[in-house]
Amino acid sequence: MEIGDLPGWAALAVSIVSVIISYRLGVRSARASEQSAQASQVSAREARRSSDAAERSASAAEGSLALQRQEAEERQRAAEPQVELRVERTGGGSRLRLRNVGGAVATRVTIHDAPGISTQDRAFNFRAGISNVELAPGEAREFLIYRTGSPRMPTHLWVTWQGQEERVALAVPA
Repeated sequence: MEIGDLPGWAALAVSIVSVIISYRLGVRSARASEQSAQASQVSAREARRSSDAAERSASAAEGSLALQRQEAEERQRAAEPQVELRVERTGGGSRLRLRNVGGAVATRVTIHDAPGISTQDRAFNFRAGISNVELAPGEAREFLIYRTGSPRMPTHLWVTWQGQEERVALAVPA
């Protein structure tokens, strides 16, 4: 070996050391990349879980808000005066009275005929019964019920008013 070969051998030794160091650093880098990928997957799973939990929480909050709104509307409706109608007897026989015992004015009040029973408004002589009348709170309207083939008085009458378009059964007192 000659002196001129010494730098070549030194370069070879440095190259071998560099390859070994590069290999080790590459292995470490690969492990770090692998760990980073696993951490990213875990992070993505956690983010998905967090997102799902946030959606569930938002849905629950939305449902709770809707329930609170509904309860507030019900409280408001309960606080407002309501129409409440009752049938009362005015004496014996077929004379009855329809009274508004609620706190609101009842408009377009109509008593509908039941099968076999007809109603007749005493004050206005409506053949079909009380029809489109207005009853202030506490006000009453007398009417007669006469039978058209039924041997008994009805147990209830069907009534509608503005805001209550479906017929409501009101009990006729015995």
